[in-house]
This record gives sequence, structure tokens and C-alpha cells, in this order.
Amino acid sequence: MNKVVITGATGGVGNSLTKHFLEKNWEVTALVRDKNKLSESHSDNLKCIEVDIKNFESVKKAFGKINNIDLLINNASVFISKEFKNCNEGDINNIIDTNLKGTMYCTLEALKVMKKGRIINISSVSGLHGIENQSIYSASKFGLMGFSDSLAQETTRKNILISNICPGGINTPLWNENNKYP
Repeated sequence: MNKVVITGATGGVGNSLTKHFLEKNWEVTALVRDKNKLSESHSDNLKCIEVDIKNFESVKKAFGKINNIDLLINNASVFISKEFKNCNEGDINNIIDTNLKGTMYCTLEALKVMKKGRIINISSVSGLHGIENQSIYSASKFGLMGFSDSLAQETTRKNILISNICPGGINTPLWNENNKYP
């Protein structure tokens, strides 16, 4: 049975990915902040692990419960749409620590148990070109693109492929009164 690990599995895209892979009879390990948010997805093939991907020790502990991975989908992400001059240190740390460092932490631990397979990083069009009021988010996604490009050169010979997906806005709870779609 194929095994996939999905970060941010309770959000819009992550929840859809979790359901998709369960329907395809994959063994899904959902890395989530809150296990209760996946309560509607009952399956013998679903394993939920609570983790704070911003915290390396939490990530290390979570991956200590995983013995093999065919596919890692780094989906967890946070976003704000705000003029940079109105941002604060907390905004910067939250976005960079989640979107970039969290992805790096999960990838580092996944590579320790992957023999072959694929890592898919959910980036953004904001990682290809800057978008107004998304400067921190864009920085995190540009960083993710560079990380992935470099990592792919290291892992290809080990039969681990690295891919980035750069979607535009997707209709999820991410877009709300505080974060209006441009």
C-alpha cells in the first residue's frame, strides 16, 4: 500500500488531498495542529498526528512515528494580506516559520525514512512573482522555490523527486474578511 504524509491536512486543500488519497486506498498520515478537525474522515487508512511544524522537536517526534513514506505533501501554510509597514515581528515569524522552516523541518525528517518517492511542496504564484500586500508570504514562497530547486539536485540520484505546485487563489477558508482575495 502506498503511503502519503500530508501537512496541514485539516485546511481546505489539505483536507481535500486527505480525502482524495483515502479514496485511492492510500495509507494517509495527516500531520495536523488539531486532531479533532479531521473527525469527519474516518478510515482505517488514516493516521492523524498532532504536530507544530514550526517546532523542530515536535516535527522530529511526529516523524519518529512514521516508518516509510512514498509521498510527502508539504501543504501547511499561513497567509496574511497586509501592507508590510503594518506587519510585526509575530507576522514575520509565523509565516516564515510555518511556510518555509516548517516545510524544511518536515522534509529533513521525511528524507530519513524515504527510500524513493516524491516530495511535493505547495508553493504559490506569490513564489513566482511578488504580489501587493503579500511581501512576507511571497518571501516564504520564493524561499520555498529556491529550497526545492536546490534539494531536487541532491535527491534525484536517490530516486526522490521534488516538485512544486504554484496555484493561484483557491476557494478555501484562507480567504476571509481579514484576507480578501485581490
